[in-house]
Amino acid sequence: MNISIVIPCHNEEKNIPEITERFMKIIKETDLELYKIIFVDDGSTDHSWQEISSLTKKFKNKILGVKLSRNFGHQNAVMTGLKFCKSDLTLIIDADLQDPPELLKEMFDKLKNEKANCVYGKRISRKDTFFKKITAKMFYRIFNKLSYTKIPLDAGDFRLIDNKIVQNLIKLNETDPFIRGLVPWTGFKQIPIEYDRSERKSGESSYDLKKMLNLTLDGMLSFSNFPLKISYYICLISLFILFLLVVYTLNSFFSGQTVPGWTSLIIVILFFNSILFFILAIFGEYLGRIFLEIKKRPNVIISEVTED
Repeated sequence: MNISIVIPCHNEEKNIPEITERFMKIIKETDLELYKIIFVDDGSTDHSWQEISSLTKKFKNKILGVKLSRNFGHQNAVMTGLKFCKSDLTLIIDADLQDPPELLKEMFDKLKNEKANCVYGKRISRKDTFFKKITAKMFYRIFNKLSYTKIPLDAGDFRLIDNKIVQNLIKLNETDPFIRGLVPWTGFKQIPIEYDRSERKSGESSYDLKKMLNLTLDGMLSFSNFPLKISYYICLISLFILFLLVVYTLNSFFSGQTVPGWTSLIIVILFFNSILFFILAIFGEYLGRIFLEIKKRPNVIISEVTED
């Protein structure tokens, strides 16, 4: 069986040579034949592309570089890499070396022995900040409560998938793909493999808080209409509160305890206005995504592809 390795990278010039050398060594220790290591340069501003181009010349026909015209996001970079895969199996892994390339042999053995279509990495520990750990833990559990598609807990995009899954993924043309949700959505058999996630080898993560929040939002809104249902429940609660306020106001009026003033009126107005704007914001998010989908713009623009 042959394998492709898809590696999205953004400013990973120091990690690209090492991850390549490690995979070249690992492949020799398996029964797999390397089809290609596919680097997708997602708008890097360092020398990542020069490193990829250099490796293409060093390892003839085994390295493919795909350069995007700008930063289109991690998920779109992975989807772009998958479209260049023509192999039996595909491994998705980040270039930062937090996920160990050496796990490939064990993943392949497990996929073959248990006749699965996907083996995903399940993190039993991770060397990240406390904030990132706790928010990630919360995300997976909240997602599975709200979504009709369940995703494995504490698993990222690090996974080995077969050609059946790849072919179904590349048929999709979602504006905001969420791969760790789309793979389970295909319905094929997937099994975990546990590992300890390491620290970033070198460089700094470009996945800041804003990007993490965007990924969370993409996942939630792509696989759940629960936020729309929230507006319904909020309306019911607000109507109940309004009823209580009306009863309180009428009781005060008939008992002669009313005091002229505008404080209570302003509070009520602000309360209901905030509810309405919250509901509009939820509808706006869905409407905005529909707007992006119907325009059918390409998810990425490829600037350059290295020659074999």
